[in-house]
Order: sequence, then C-alpha cells, then structure tokens
Amino acid sequence: MKGRTQRILFGSGALVLSTFITFATGFILAGFLARYFTPEEFGLWGILISLNGIFINGFDWGFGNALRNKIARLNAQANHGEGRVYFLSIFMWFVVSAVILSAVFWGLKPFVPWDVLLKSKNPDLVGIGSSLCIIGGMFFAFNIAFNLYSSGFFGYQESHWNALFNSISKLSILAVTVLFVFLGKSFFLVNIATFSAILASSMLGFASFLMIRRWPLVAIGIRKSLDIVKELWRKSAQFALLQIFSILLLNADLLVVSKASGLTAAGDYFIVKRLYLVVSALHFALLLPIWSAYTESIEGMDYAWAKKMLTTTSFYTFALFAAGIAGMMLLGPYIAHIWTGKEITDLRLFFWMGVWSLFYGWSNCFSIFLNAIGRLKRQATLVGLGAAVFFPLGVLLGERWGPVGICWALVLVSIPVAISNPFESYRIMKGYVHGGIMEEG
Repeated sequence: MKGRTQRILFGSGALVLSTFITFATGFILAGFLARYFTPEEFGLWGILISLNGIFINGFDWGFGNALRNKIARLNAQANHGEGRVYFLSIFMWFVVSAVILSAVFWGLKPFVPWDVLLKSKNPDLVGIGSSLCIIGGMFFAFNIAFNLYSSGFFGYQESHWNALFNSISKLSILAVTVLFVFLGKSFFLVNIATFSAILASSMLGFASFLMIRRWPLVAIGIRKSLDIVKELWRKSAQFALLQIFSILLLNADLLVVSKASGLTAAGDYFIVKRLYLVVSALHFALLLPIWSAYTESIEGMDYAWAKKMLTTTSFYTFALFAAGIAGMMLLGPYIAHIWTGKEITDLRLFFWMGVWSLFYGWSNCFSIFLNAIGRLKRQATLVGLGAAVFFPLGVLLGERWGPVGICWALVLVSIPVAISNPFESYRIMKGYVHGGIMEEG
C-alpha cells in the first residue's frame, strides 16, 4: 500500500510540473505566433492545433481508457505477457483505423464547404487551410496509435513517464515552431513542422514504453487481435460516449454565450473560464495517477486503501477549489487585466464560474474511481442528459441574465452528476466489503 501511495505522489508531482510546462509553452507560443502570423493565419493555427485534442479525446473510441484499466488489472495479477498482447492488439487496431481515416479524409475533401468553415478574405489561405486540416487529421490519426503509450504508463502506475513525454512534446513544438519562424518558413511549413513534432514525440514515447517493458514490437494474430477488440469494445463505447458528452458540455457554453449575449461577452466569459480551467487542470493532474491505483487496489481487494483515498481526495478537492474561488474573487479581475488587458469587473461571473468549477472538480474526484472500475453507464447517461439540457437552458438564462445566467445553467446541469458520483462510489465500496463485484452487468 505504501509503495502505491508513493507512486501516486511521485506521479502527481510530475504531472503537475508537466501541466505548468504545458501552460508556459502554450502562452509563449501563442504570443510569439500572434506577432508572426496575420490575424487570419493565427486564427487558423488555433483551429489546427486544437485538432489533436479533439482526435485524442474523440477518435480513440474510448479504447485508451479501456486498455488502461485492463493493463492495471493484469499488472495486479502479475500477468505482463497478456498485457503486451492487449497493448499491441489495440495499437494494430489504431494503425488500421488511421489508414482508413486518412483515406476518408482525402475522399471527403472535395465535398467539404471549406469557404464556409474557414471564412477568410484570402481564398489562398482557405485552400492552404483545407489541405492542412486533412494533413493534420492524418498526422493526428496516427498520433492516436503511438500515443497509446500513455495508457500503458498509466496502467502500470508510471505517470512520471507520461509527464516527461508530454513535456518533451510541448517543448519540441515550441522549439521547432520558433526555428521555422526564424528560418522564415511559410505558414504551411510551420504547421507541418508542428504536426511532425507532435507525432515524433508520441513515437518516442511509444518506443520508450516498449523498451522499458522489454516488449518486442511484433504483430499479433488477426483473430486474437479481433477477439481483444471485441472484448474491450463494450467498455470502450461507454468511455467514448462519456468523453464525447463531456467535451460537448465543457466547450458548448462559449457558443451559447455568443448567441445569447454577443461576442464581447463571450470574450470575457472565455477569459474567466480559462482562469478556472488552470485550477481544474492542476486538480486533474493530481487525480490521474490515482485512476490505475484504484483498479489495482480493488483487484487486490485492498478496499480500505481505496476508501481512504476517496475520502482524502474529496477533502483536497473541496479545499483546492474553495481556495481557487476565494483567490479569484480577490485577484481575478487583476489577473485578467494583466494577462489580456481587458477590464472584467463582474464579480458574480467570477463567483458562479467558480461554483461550476467546484462541481466539475468534485464530480471528477469520484469519476476517477468509477472509471477505474468500469462503472460508466450512470455517468454517461447523466452527462449526456446534461449536455442536451444545457443548450436550451443556457440560451434561456443567458438571454435574461447574460454570462452569469449561463454559469447558472452549467451549475444546474452539473448537480445530478455531482450528487450521483459520490453516492455511487461509496455504495460500491460498501458492496465490495460485503463481496460485491467490480464490473457493471
């Protein structure tokens, strides 16, 4: 138990440091390119760089998380040979998927209304942007396959390696981009260099994972690989739905603010939310290493450790976000002004966005446990319903009370999950003590 806790502390510390590096490099890169690119090129760059996150969170179909849980269980059973078979089987599946997706992207390219999606006064930029979207999609599709090392390291509770390679990726993007800018390369080549740096970093992480595990890169039989895909598919689909609904709920509010209150209000809302997302990102970095530790502890019937960790993380979650709200109420307007030069004086917006962030972090605190043991149905259902209800509710409250009303809508749709997740977690823990089972039926 002590070794597990030490691994969590080490991994969490490494991920927090990696999160700071991610924020710092993103801040420097955005400021640097905003001065090098034209405003339209910079906007297009923002769209292109965000594609990787969309692919990683949406196009892995939930297999990354399902594989992570499987590896953690096999590790608890000291069955490392099977872990290799599962890992390489899903890798093969992702490579095949990347080839298929690449063909689909190029096939659809002539039929996509690029001039509508990429509104620009420069038709040449629209043409370049359309090609970069397709090429970036190809790079990021293959990046999903090589980024599988992340699930592997998390499954073996070696989060520090994920922190290392994430930092390498971000620093590589910064270095390559700055180099190409100083060499006077075109907008097209700067983006190709960025795509290449992201993929190369993932390939390095993938190769390092195999070397650390001492696993040879060999092909798994087609029948065996398909059996593994079928075995993981049900949980993968649930993870995929949960990821998609969560992404919608986390990102849809900006469009609702724009529709209800206009672009100026959307800009203020974006800044305040970004400040709180820094707190959320640090919180999630602390939680991520605990995921596979929960899986291992439950597999090893160490229920006391899991229950203690649930209680401990819930206490620190509440304390962290309460401190975040207090800090933003005191310093938020000043931080926003120093960062962007904009005056945001509505303290109600800072407060209610903070309340939402507290509900969001509280839900994640218990979601990590539920994800680790494969209890996804109730989460996916509630988050999906929340995403569906938020759109009309957000518009209704936003048109009457502005951005604060949209925060209220976010809080209201978050309440069911914030209540359900801890209730379900502690009910399951009680069931384990009395001989319950890990999986949902």
